[in-house]
Amino acid sequence: MHRIFITAVACLINASVFGQTPFPSGSKILCLGDSRVEGSETYHSYRYELWRDLIDCDWNFDLVGTESDPILYPSYQNNIFDPNHQGIGGQTTYDVLSELPYVLSDIGIVNIVLICIGGNDALNEGSSSIPDALENISSIIELLQSNNPQVLILIEQIAPGLNSMMTSDLTEALHILNNGIAQLADNQSTITSNVVAVDMSYEWQDSYLADDVHYNSIGAEIVATRYSDALKTIYQCNSVNSTLDLQKEKSIVNTFNLLGGKVNHTTNQILFQIYDDGSVEKKFIVE
Repeated sequence: MHRIFITAVACLINASVFGQTPFPSGSKILCLGDSRVEGSETYHSYRYELWRDLIDCDWNFDLVGTESDPILYPSYQNNIFDPNHQGIGGQTTYDVLSELPYVLSDIGIVNIVLICIGGNDALNEGSSSIPDALENISSIIELLQSNNPQVLILIEQIAPGLNSMMTSDLTEALHILNNGIAQLADNQSTITSNVVAVDMSYEWQDSYLADDVHYNSIGAEIVATRYSDALKTIYQCNSVNSTLDLQKEKSIVNTFNLLGGKVNHTTNQILFQIYDDGSVEKKFIVE
């Protein structure tokens, strides 16, 4: 009897190898958006898991923003979590656009921006709000490129909410929004400033959510991994350990199926394996 292990890394940006450009040391990274960026005591932000992923690459960076996370996260590799960000619950694309000039004036030049916005536009006004939301996002990209003509912008094609609350109009709104974000990324990339759409909606499951719209720990880890994988297609990851060495050193603490339930058997189904270092691997084991 033979077992075949298929491990999937959910990058979804049409690239499969690590980048060749050295990471710019001291880069300021702005996590910009709404409550999915902000997090709370009852639901997770991706920022802590992303911070850990970037430390694993031995990158020297600074998370910036006028907001500061009040939650105390565990240290990692003798580093204390950087709580700065620009995620504010309830903000629409218009709110982010209106406040961004003041934010940039306060924090200065940023090198990398991760954007998660548009969900509140869709929730508040449905599909009719999306054309204006896309115009606002376009203006946000222009502001960021004006702040730094070499800025790298990663913008989410956002994940849906809980299936039971996704009306037909809300589903259509996210479809239009995410298609529009992909087009903006293509149209507004320049020779010096790359705009990358990162698909967070791909194979998204209710089991990744803590409530109607916010991430639980699994969802936050998946979003963080997709962001860090996107960065690794651009920049060299300087980890001293190979992927194989890391797999040997870490231990599985939980295994879930696509519905988020724990499993007793691990063959012939898609699994998410949670390791003691907080990482998540998606596997399909054929027996």
